[in-house]
Amino acid sequence: MTEDEMREIARLGGKEGGREGAWEVLRALGVDTEHPLEAQKDMHFLRDLRKGTSSVKVKFINTVIGAFALAGLYKIFSGVMWEP
Repeated sequence: MTEDEMREIARLGGKEGGREGAWEVLRALGVDTEHPLEAQKDMHFLRDLRKGTSSVKVKFINTVIGAFALAGLYKIFSGVMWEP
């Protein structure tokens, strides 16, 4: 057996070991490894949910800032006497 053949065997063994390790990690996280398309759909759903949640959070913060700005403007202009 040549050194190149031994390297090829080691490379293939490492690839399979890494693949099995990845499957074990996914199984430990509760991912159904028998149906990878379903797992992918779940990941897309979670990403969309996370993006939607952050979008709502940004809109809420903008609304609060707008309300404070409006209250401040009201406070400033309520003291101004408007004469016709």
